[in-house]
Amino acid sequence: MTLLSIALAAALGASAHPSPKVVLIKHADFIRQTIPAKGYFVRTVTIGKDDLAAIRKASGYTPDDPDVQFFLGQDGDGKTTGVALFQQVDTPHGPIEVGLTFGPNGAIASAVVTTATVETKPWVQEAIASGFMKGFVGMRQGDEASKALGGTQRLSGMPQYMAELIATAVGRGLVLYGTLYKESAA
Repeated sequence: MTLLSIALAAALGASAHPSPKVVLIKHADFIRQTIPAKGYFVRTVTIGKDDLAAIRKASGYTPDDPDVQFFLGQDGDGKTTGVALFQQVDTPHGPIEVGLTFGPNGAIASAVVTTATVETKPWVQEAIASGFMKGFVGMRQGDEASKALGGTQRLSGMPQYMAELIATAVGRGLVLYGTLYKESAA
C-alpha cells in the first residue's frame, strides 16, 4: 500500500460507515460468461487445520468462513473447463467482491469486480477504467497480485485505494484456489 492509501484507510477506519451493496454482475452471469461449459457444479471445501496454516503462511490472511465454494464448469465428457471463486475484501465503506475464473491450467482467466457498495462504486469503476484488471490474467498462486497495479499510477486517493484492495482480494483468491482446489475431488 502507498503511504497515502494507508493514511486514507486509517482516517476512514475511524469513521467506518458501510453503505448498501451494489451488485455489478450476478454470480451466475459471471460464471456463465467466463466458463464455457455444458454443466455447472458447486464444490464446497472446508478449510482444514493444515490448509489454514498454509493459507496464513502464504498470505497472512485468515478466512472468515471455514467453507469455500468453487463453481466448476464441465464439458460433455465431465472434464473441467474452468473454476470460479468469489473473494471479498472489507473496506470502511463495506465489502468489495471480486470474481475470479481459473482455467484448466490453474491460471486466472478472468477477474471482475462483482460487488461494491453505493459509496465505493464510483471509486471502483474509476480504478477498473485504468485497465489494471487485465494484469491479473495469467497469474497463479505464488504470483504477486500487486504487480497488476502498474496501470494505476495515474489514480490517486480512493480509486487507488480501491485498486489496492481489489489486488488484495485477487491475491487471497489465488492462495485459496492454489491451496484448496484439487481437481481429483471432482
